[in-house]
Amino acid sequence: MQYHILRISAIFSLLLVYSCNFKNEVDLSSMEGINAALKENPKDTAALFARAKFFIGQNKPDSAILDLQQLVKIDSTKSQYYEAMGDVYLVTNRTRYTKQALEKAVKLAPNNVSAHMKLAELYLYVEMRQEALNEINAALRLDQKFPKAYFLKGMIYKEIGDTSLAFSSFMTTIEQDPNNGSAYEQIGLLFADRGDKRAVDYYKNALRINPKNSLTRYNLGIFYQEQGAIESAMEVYKELVAIDPNYADAYYNMGYIIYTQNKSVEKALEFFQKATITNPGYAEAFYMRGLCQEDLGKKDNAIVDYKESVRLNPKFELPKNALIRLGVSL
Repeated sequence: MQYHILRISAIFSLLLVYSCNFKNEVDLSSMEGINAALKENPKDTAALFARAKFFIGQNKPDSAILDLQQLVKIDSTKSQYYEAMGDVYLVTNRTRYTKQALEKAVKLAPNNVSAHMKLAELYLYVEMRQEALNEINAALRLDQKFPKAYFLKGMIYKEIGDTSLAFSSFMTTIEQDPNNGSAYEQIGLLFADRGDKRAVDYYKNALRINPKNSLTRYNLGIFYQEQGAIESAMEVYKELVAIDPNYADAYYNMGYIIYTQNKSVEKALEFFQKATITNPGYAEAFYMRGLCQEDLGKKDNAIVDYKESVRLNPKFELPKNALIRLGVSL
């Protein structure tokens, strides 16, 4: 009988311990759970890190930094804490602190691919290109199939003018990630710079992946326009303003094509007006609007537009010349 009592008592003790542990488990996916954990233990690193990430997600960088600084005081060996600090410092444009935090993250965990890549992006941002390449290569030694690393390499090579290596890097990006629209666009830009019609295929592939990318669509329109494919350019610009009604450059280009190719001044004026409405600081559009007004015999309106163009860009010579031509002193 005594044996049974002891056995039941031992089982009860185990259940009691389990029950207590179960009660102490806290859900760190909610702020309520995080606060409960920190109330019980203000130095709970898991809860502090969860709260820091919550603050980052809520765009509260100052609060996030306070938690992260407390974390590294408690445990200065965790690479992920410094990596998160680097993210927050970068958002707040404190690049020197970003660099220090990410370099610490890499030093603590040389196999931290994410930290290597973030440091590479920072170096690229501050134009430390060789340092950026070093970090990218370090990341690739850890993961040879990392599309973003090849893409960043391509951007660096493009910036230094090595278009051959840039092209190769962007192609490798696509091989690793066939749905990387940015790589398709960059290859399109490289071909466009050469006047190579293959640019169209790469722009279209980029748009297939991201149909709402206004800049890619605009670049496609520009390429058509520069190649003299006016109808195709107009079609692309019309598609663009249908998707993005505030894309002032598309209105301007349509107006310019109509003015120079079709000689339809009134129709061109409509597009230049739309360009100035969507972008009131568009000096070139005001100049072209003034030119249309002048062609239509509306001298006073033209003078107003030319003056506005000069006000927006005092170094813009064309509207100045137009005002002189109309007898208006500057």
